[in-house]
Amino acid sequence: SEMAGKNKQTINFTGNREYMEKLERLGSDTKALTEKALKESFDTVTPGIEAAIKSHKFTGDTEASLVKNADVKWAGTQASVEVGFDIPHGGLPSVFLMYGTPRMKPDMNLYNSIYGSATKSKVRKAQQAVFEEEMRRVMN
Repeated sequence: SEMAGKNKQTINFTGNREYMEKLERLGSDTKALTEKALKESFDTVTPGIEAAIKSHKFTGDTEASLVKNADVKWAGTQASVEVGFDIPHGGLPSVFLMYGTPRMKPDMNLYNSIYGSATKSKVRKAQQAVFEEEMRRVMN
C-alpha cells in the first residue's frame, strides 16, 4: 500500500500488453525493454520529488533517504521500480509530510510529485515512448 512507503512504478500505459506481445513476436528482448521503461519512469519522477523535498530542511535525513538509483525488481513476470523515499532508512518523515499530521498540513507538492495525475501521465508517456521507439526499430 502507499502508506507502507513502497512507492512502486510498474508498466501501465494503455495498450502495453499489445506492445509486449507484438514485440515478443518480432524477437525483441521485452524483459530488457521493460527495465528500460521503468528506469525511464524513475528518471521522470525523481527530479520532481527531489525538488519538492528541498523545502523541508529539518535534518536532511528525509532528503538523504530519497532513492537515487533505479533498481528494477522482478516478481514473476511483474517488474517494478521503487521511487521516492526509502522508508526503513530515514524516509518515514516523508509519509507525515505527504499525508500531514494534526499539527502540520500535508505537503501536496510532495504528494503530487509521486502520486499526482500529472506525474502519472508523464510516466505513462515516458514508458510508451520506450516501447514505440523499439517498435520503430524492429519494423525497419
